[in-house]
Amino acid sequence: MIRTIVIFLFSTFICINLNAAENEVISYSALKYKIDFDKQDSQLKDSLNQEYSRVKKIALILESNIMKNDIDLEVAKNVATVDIWTNKFIQNYKPTDVELKELYKLEKPRVVAKYELRNILVAYEENADRIINMLNSTQNKKETFIKYVRSVSNDVASKQNNGLTELVDENKLNPQIKEALKAKKEGDIVKINLKDIGTQIILIEKYIPEKDATFDEAKEALENLAKRKALTKEIESLLK
Repeated sequence: MIRTIVIFLFSTFICINLNAAENEVISYSALKYKIDFDKQDSQLKDSLNQEYSRVKKIALILESNIMKNDIDLEVAKNVATVDIWTNKFIQNYKPTDVELKELYKLEKPRVVAKYELRNILVAYEENADRIINMLNSTQNKKETFIKYVRSVSNDVASKQNNGLTELVDENKLNPQIKEALKAKKEGDIVKINLKDIGTQIILIEKYIPEKDATFDEAKEALENLAKRKALTKEIESLLK
């Protein structure tokens, strides 16, 4: 009976150790390669196991010998500890609807203006000026613009879509373009000289003005804000 208990306890100890090691490899895979260890094939799992075992062994040797009392190692540990904890806190914190609605009232979030643009890119400003004059004198500006996109534009990427870009927040636009679009309306054409690139002719295909955000529109941003506020509060409580 005693022998049976000893064998059982020993086997349990081995299982605990194996699970602990496997959990480390799972964590290693997520931290270094951003992958889910459990979803990999057996060959890759074996490779990750071997790689982590090697890394762990080298780390232990360095920490106990060559890098013992190394100030950079101590600082790196402190930074990593805070970073890992911070990421886990942000991931695990789930703000309530009540919390989000209070933030919504307080912050009064807005949806920034959006643009859908067509563009032609040419090498020389004189060419751009000639094209703009032609566009402003034609009845069907959009169709003529698309013809110029297909025939002269150097922007290969947007050329595949007749020069049309996806609807984009104005805050994500190139600062020069954002400035040039101020006070412009749908159908207007603007010209921007881009250093070392060329001259860009832009047709404002669609413009959606800035407006107050609905709760649903703002919810994702409010969740991120709530998490940051909760993190700050938690850090302050830890430091008391």
